[in-house]
Amino acid sequence: MKKSKTRELTRACLFSALLALLMGCNNDSSAPEPNPEPTFPEIKTTVIDDTKVPKEPVVGDVTKVPETDPKPPVTTGGEPSPIEGLLDTAASKGASRFIEVAPDTIGGQTFWSSPAYEYNLGNLVAVASGDSTTFGDGTTLLTPIHGWIRYPRDAIRPPLSTTFPVIILLHGNHSAADASYKGYDYLAEHLATHGYVVLSIDANAINGLGTRGVDPWAGDASSQSRAQLMLGTLDRLRQVNEQGQINPDGTPGALNGLKGKLDFSRIGIMGHSRGGQGVTNTILFNMVRRGTTERDLIAAVAAVRPRFSGYPDLTAAITTAGSVDEAKLASAITKHNIFFAAGSGNANEPPSYQFKGAFLLAPTDFGGSTGIYHVPLAVLLPSCDGDMAELQGAVAYDHNRFGTDEDRAPRYQIMVNGANHNDYNTIWTNDDFRFGRGPDFCLRDKNRTDSIRLSDEDQRNTGLFVINSFMRYHVGGEKIFATYWNGLAQVPEAACPKTHGRCDERFVLTVQKDGAKRKLIQRFGSGNSLTTNLLDGTINLSGFDDIARCEMPAGAYREGACTPKRLSGFEFNGGGVNGLRSIADHAELAWSKPKTDTQPVERAITTDLKDLSTKDFDSLTFRIAVVRPMGQEVLVKLTDTAGKSATVTASNFTNALYAPRRKAGDAPFPETPPAVASIGQPDPALGISVTAVSIGQPDPKKDIPFLDHMADAPYANGQVKILMNMVAIPLKAFEGIDLEHLKELKLAFPKESGKVAITDIELQNFGREQRLAEIALAQAGMLGGASGGIALGGNGGPPKSASGKPEDKLLIINH
Repeated sequence: MKKSKTRELTRACLFSALLALLMGCNNDSSAPEPNPEPTFPEIKTTVIDDTKVPKEPVVGDVTKVPETDPKPPVTTGGEPSPIEGLLDTAASKGASRFIEVAPDTIGGQTFWSSPAYEYNLGNLVAVASGDSTTFGDGTTLLTPIHGWIRYPRDAIRPPLSTTFPVIILLHGNHSAADASYKGYDYLAEHLATHGYVVLSIDANAINGLGTRGVDPWAGDASSQSRAQLMLGTLDRLRQVNEQGQINPDGTPGALNGLKGKLDFSRIGIMGHSRGGQGVTNTILFNMVRRGTTERDLIAAVAAVRPRFSGYPDLTAAITTAGSVDEAKLASAITKHNIFFAAGSGNANEPPSYQFKGAFLLAPTDFGGSTGIYHVPLAVLLPSCDGDMAELQGAVAYDHNRFGTDEDRAPRYQIMVNGANHNDYNTIWTNDDFRFGRGPDFCLRDKNRTDSIRLSDEDQRNTGLFVINSFMRYHVGGEKIFATYWNGLAQVPEAACPKTHGRCDERFVLTVQKDGAKRKLIQRFGSGNSLTTNLLDGTINLSGFDDIARCEMPAGAYREGACTPKRLSGFEFNGGGVNGLRSIADHAELAWSKPKTDTQPVERAITTDLKDLSTKDFDSLTFRIAVVRPMGQEVLVKLTDTAGKSATVTASNFTNALYAPRRKAGDAPFPETPPAVASIGQPDPALGISVTAVSIGQPDPKKDIPFLDHMADAPYANGQVKILMNMVAIPLKAFEGIDLEHLKELKLAFPKESGKVAITDIELQNFGREQRLAEIALAQAGMLGGASGGIALGGNGGPPKSASGKPEDKLLIINH
């Protein structure tokens, strides 16, 4: 009884303390101040000048796609759930890795989705280029404004806003005979049920441009035309919002109901493969548009007539010598609803759009994209990508991970273990991964006991969660997804293989906060960074056989210069399929077992923190790539100015140190493990011997440092694609030290041999304490839901028509 009362008293005190934290109380008991921080960082905005929008409705054909009627909405769920016993564990102190389970992106739907509609809204004059850097020496083409669209149809709960955010999806360079734009409808339907208008763009006119290896503009490797297509689609959509849409016969079209319903201050863009490079170019060209003119079209038709064979009226108006029948040309432009990419040389150049999120899905990066500022950026890298096998998106992330001083947009890198390139698109059914494209455990072979490959359905479930949660958080401002994108929440089971349960090891998330929420300690970018850190303190790398410092290169995917030289095993391999794929400035470290065990050698990075205070931060983070062997451990030690120290085992807070499996003591995926397995005994789930003594709770004496899994033995010599991923340790895990007066940080590597690359050692603020306070208050009944966020609507079903079916009409968004 006494114990129970003590526990309740402790919880009551905890609630009071967390309430004070949430309300912003001061130690001197002065009046509480509201938290000024918005749900997500503000992006630079531009006032939309609607005088540049044509003052006439958009003419086009919009037809319902058969067999795309929506499924009944799932109105339950869709909320985060605190981890059981949160307030009775170390998590109440902020010392656990996860503080809740992220909501799935299916439940809690607030609208019926419309069916998919196929739209044809004219033809855009765009320019492709073989130059991915300067975009010079271009060639002009016509690309239809064509694709599929879904939108919210009937509200299930009372809507809170009058406009819809806009999401644009862009496929990559697959066969022009494939309707690739149809392959993301599973994303679009779920986004529509949560209040978003979603367009999936058809870029096949670009993909059909020339022959790969012959025509320098084959599929437009520069993706300039894809950027013009995405911006041109937004231009047409804004015209629909201002003037409506009519059919060719002048009657109101199916999109006319969107007039006045679109919110161009909340736009999200996603690109897959070359579409990903199209997204980065869209952001770059958004500020300074690259336009086309009638003169460009005339010159192209005269020079390359076969390219315009689908427009006979146009070719009839222009001779090979470039002479023009003006009346025929005007008629052809009207008939084919041709318009020109807005930008330089045009009087109708529109203002820039306000992108609130950009997602690159297994992207290309032929030009080494840089300067992607003021837009939250996420790069997803499938570990078993056989098409973009060199993982060029890692270069795009590294080049853009740090913005300008005033940039308040976060950046993310997400590696999905077992995912390939194609299966995120339902139309791309061929397996892009084959022998020689990376480690054999990525082969989809039912006879292989070591395969980590996801099925196509399971992989799309990972995309449904990661892509849609990113858009809903950053574009829609749905705070319920904040903890996942701050690295504080487990993935929901809906994102995992059906027979697996939790699968956090599938998703390795790296988060880079903006300058206001980070304090860099070291990133190895300067010439003296092996001796001096960014705090002007000393740094010492001891016990290593070889050390190198490597700079981040400019331009497209290639390795940077290393001093004194790049170490063996860290080869970037240019367009290769293995090796270290990250190109950020970093230190390379290699060590081996000492000749004698009588004098153990400590391998460590030790750096002076100069009385550093962590007052404004909640996590210590660094990025690490495990190059050899497959698993490593890092013992992280902080010492304060009074000489008190605390050491944390990094693998308890990350899946970045042993890919693709969980650390020893946890269940290896994809199969469910037996309760116990011993060294040398067969593991029934894998059909092989294991090297971990126990499967269940880790045994510190035997599991630390890591023991390699025998299934990974064939790939211990560099056959794996390696990325620098984030390790994030909550500062509260370092118990008993003064976190406002830190003297020293030590990263020690206890394994007897290894090779690692390391960079971006820093303090970051992920909002951990604020979220813990919200959860505590919600559990105490002091907030209106487990999420601690804003409720997304009320009760009640969708409006019904006289037939009893949901009415096919547009309603307003519920956010």
